[in-house]
Amino acid sequence: MSQLSTSATHEKNSIKIMKEVKGQLEIIPNYLTKQNISFKELMHQVLSSIITTTEKLNNNMDELRKIAILLYKIMVIQTYQYLWKTYLKSGTGQLIVPSETKQKLSYPTTLSIWPKEIKTIVLSNKKDKTNENEICLKFVNDQLNALQHQLKQYQQELNIKANNFQGYTISIQEKLMTYIEENLNSSLSKKIDHQVELIHYDYHIQALKLEYFQHKPNEYQKQLMIQICQSNYEQETSEQEYELLKQKIAYYNLPSQSFECSTISHHPLIDSIQNLTVQEALKKQFKEVAIQSRITLFNMYLKSAEDQR
Repeated sequence: MSQLSTSATHEKNSIKIMKEVKGQLEIIPNYLTKQNISFKELMHQVLSSIITTTEKLNNNMDELRKIAILLYKIMVIQTYQYLWKTYLKSGTGQLIVPSETKQKLSYPTTLSIWPKEIKTIVLSNKKDKTNENEICLKFVNDQLNALQHQLKQYQQELNIKANNFQGYTISIQEKLMTYIEENLNSSLSKKIDHQVELIHYDYHIQALKLEYFQHKPNEYQKQLMIQICQSNYEQETSEQEYELLKQKIAYYNLPSQSFECSTISHHPLIDSIQNLTVQEALKKQFKEVAIQSRITLFNMYLKSAEDQR
């Protein structure tokens, strides 16, 4: 999230969204590809009740997939809106809701504290930091406006496609959304949830530090407090990253993410072999290599994450 990129130009205004968000929207996840078995089964199930001929079925599968991709993009935008609204709440003193807080806090719950990510992005190229709060506030509001603008565009496209799709119903849309949500919750949503947890953790640390400085500590005590806060934040970040990695690995071990459901299981060179015995033997070898490589990679990632804890 360290750079900005142009997303779209609407009338005379250039709308910019974060590069990470733009990249997520441009990627079509494996679970929405034409080759994904689980997705194909879902579309067949949905369409079999409203379409009778094979030709119409194939044509409508393409259109239904486009609708599913739009639903995915809408849900991605909404997930990032949750993250950026949390940034805003932190920076405007609305992050902590006293009635929802179980533990007794030793600092005011209305402190305006901008998360580290926002300050790093916004202030890295700013020489004049006297209006830090205004700069951060404008930046976050601009991002939220850009996300809302993009969301409306996708919703308009979805309405057009849904209205032009004969037999499309709310029931069909709910089935698609449930399928996408199950996969999104295991990937992007988990990542955003962890980021939000870190925003809350950082807020508590910064609030405690501000409260401590109110007691006028000497320079040594100040530096010691800063080091303790930084150390605790890095430890919490490592723990969150480790937990997120374990959840990602669990997701990629689901049946819907198996080798057979992946795009690499249908390699054109292997599929083009006429001799079925040779083709099956090569597919088996290909599968064994792919699975073993994935296991090795996952173990390497876990070991690296454990070492950093």
